[in-house]
Amino acid sequence: MSWKFLRASAAAFLLAVPLAGVAADNYPSQSVKIVVPFPAGGQGIDYVARTLAQRMQNQSGQAVVVDNRPGGGTVIGTGAVAKAPADGYTVLMMANSFTVNPSLQTNLPYDSEKDFSPVSLLTITPHVLVARNDLPANDLKELLALAKKEPGMVTYASIGNGTSPHLAGEMLKKLASVDVVHVPYKGTPLALTALMGGHVDLLFGNLPDVLPYLNDGKLKALAISAPKRHASLPKVPTMEEQGFAEFESNSWYGMLAPANVPDATIQQLNKLVVSILQEKEVQEAFNVRGLDVIASTPAEFKDWLRKEVDKYAQIIKASGARID
Repeated sequence: MSWKFLRASAAAFLLAVPLAGVAADNYPSQSVKIVVPFPAGGQGIDYVARTLAQRMQNQSGQAVVVDNRPGGGTVIGTGAVAKAPADGYTVLMMANSFTVNPSLQTNLPYDSEKDFSPVSLLTITPHVLVARNDLPANDLKELLALAKKEPGMVTYASIGNGTSPHLAGEMLKKLASVDVVHVPYKGTPLALTALMGGHVDLLFGNLPDVLPYLNDGKLKALAISAPKRHASLPKVPTMEEQGFAEFESNSWYGMLAPANVPDATIQQLNKLVVSILQEKEVQEAFNVRGLDVIASTPAEFKDWLRKEVDKYAQIIKASGARID
């Protein structure tokens, strides 16, 4: 299922969802907890979670709390939701790492397919390859020349082992035949701080997270991994423009509930979330940050997850990616 197909089907689905009555049938009738397996802060998954939480609370009249539980390459927070009661009042905000971990980590304390119920694929955003300002490379060609001239000397940060920025770096290493060193950090804020402080050279960052620093001149962009140039960064060429048509990397954010939550509850939760993503103010706030709204059905998200697991299994096998 392609990004373009999901956006098209989501548009039709959004038009079909009424704004009124989405929290009917007595759900939610108590407080809801949204577990985010990443540190607080940034303009990506935590921002999406907090936006949804506030709007869900406003619509339902029930408290909705965001619970950040980072650690273990997102395994700690994810595992907590897998063990939560199957009533729909504890849900998981997750990203690509959920579909990476089955191939990258052994002995996961949960079954990624059997222990969760898909609710919705919420948003997707491209990765931007950014560099510290004093790195002697201003585009992908110059970066690869530098990496080949000094093997093992160029470093790239990630927001954690098994995250999509980690896999993006491994894909670049494989496709360009360069030796660059992975340096994992515990979340986006720490990775960005290290990059701007000159402790690492590069980062495949989520567009919403790096855009403010690019606009302020604190970082420079070398490439964007998107089908075409992004409106917020019109001067930044795509990976395809610079010779890597097969390179695709992004971050997507979705919502899962524990397995065995009644289907009626899943459908009510999906309608509540989709109605929020339908709001003009929310869409404008997301778009200005580089977040494309998807708002899929549970069935579409289930299919997406299955294909993402297969995709990352192939990437990990081909690149030789490992936990550092």
